[in-house]
Amino acid sequence: MKGSIITALDIGSTMVRSIIARTLPEERLEILGIGESASEGIERGVVKDIGALAECIKKSLAKAEEAADTEAENIYANITGEHIRTQLGDGRISIPTESPNEPGEISLEHVEQVIADAKNSIKIQKGFERHKILHGIPHDFIIDSQDDIHNPVNMNGFHLTAKVLTVLSELTPLRNLTKCINISGYDIDPENFVLNHIALSYSVLSDDERRLGAILIDIGGGSADISIYNRGALEKVLVIPMAGKAITEDIAIGLKTTLASAEYIKTQFGNANAADVDQSLEIDVEGISGRASTRRPQYLVSHVIQHRVEEILALCYDSSKDYYTPELVTAGIILTGGTANLDNIDHSIHTAFNLQVKIAKPDLSRLQGITTRLEDPAFATTVGILYYAMGFEHEPEPRSFNLGNLGNSKFVDKLKKIIKDFT
Repeated sequence: MKGSIITALDIGSTMVRSIIARTLPEERLEILGIGESASEGIERGVVKDIGALAECIKKSLAKAEEAADTEAENIYANITGEHIRTQLGDGRISIPTESPNEPGEISLEHVEQVIADAKNSIKIQKGFERHKILHGIPHDFIIDSQDDIHNPVNMNGFHLTAKVLTVLSELTPLRNLTKCINISGYDIDPENFVLNHIALSYSVLSDDERRLGAILIDIGGGSADISIYNRGALEKVLVIPMAGKAITEDIAIGLKTTLASAEYIKTQFGNANAADVDQSLEIDVEGISGRASTRRPQYLVSHVIQHRVEEILALCYDSSKDYYTPELVTAGIILTGGTANLDNIDHSIHTAFNLQVKIAKPDLSRLQGITTRLEDPAFATTVGILYYAMGFEHEPEPRSFNLGNLGNSKFVDKLKKIIKDFT
């Protein structure tokens, strides 16, 4: 893939963001062009108006192409929504042996087979007939009676078992997203969709955060995506159908202003902790459809924001509390997404979860070119999609494969493809 073009397409409920990049040696990327367009026709990961969303995708990619002076190719896109399902299951295969009483050597092909067996065992279950498997994420392996094996390749055994977290999407939302991209004038390989939660992990999570336990929360426009990590493994993904757009709508209703004006007020003057706002400050509020502007207390704006933020975080906490042990979430909360830019939202999250909070911007260490614009939590997904497409890996960790001393580069490249999702 060296020297080829990769295009990352982040289709959100508020914005459609795209990046065109060129692959470079030593697992680096050169950013060639960035495009953004206000999003219409999609809510909480579900297409509501194909034509409107297709036009937004077209505008975003066209801006990136103009900046890059090259066409958008090899498109990878994110997907999220309440239709996403996950299921933990086992795959099991026998290892061929030269002698009935001698264990066989486990190869890369056997790893592929056992992961495929685990995914297939989920796919055939009742209720998943109209779903497509997006990812199969190995948690660990068992060789005969030896469990918690991190890398079974080149080891010996009679049977290989894998515990795999399978991520599935309903076919209808997936097909409609594909159709939007096609109508906009572009093509996407059906295998090039990546779960939003997984894309984010590539750009904002460190190895230590994965190992020590963390909760990654992406509060975007339409939904809050939650990923729970324990001992290096992704254990649970959740989608909360409320996020930044709900805050904007509350401001528009409360101040009797347009949605565009409410969004501006939120980003420029918003504060998730009203007590921190000087009650003597006032801001100009645009009237609706030519009505006269008014002046309203900035404290009132923050009070509206705080109320909705607390509701969103209460939903996040109530949905996730049964899937983690606070003492094992050593790295605390990692917050990203456009809503992470709200002043004092880290204080609100700490209050809701009683855990340490870090506002995470995307890791740009493997990028060169026009990267300044990407130093924003809002671009975490887009950057993560690029890294996912390249198959970039973190340094070896307890629950990951060790790629050293595995033979020729072709073998290593193939193994990287298998473990792209192996968190």
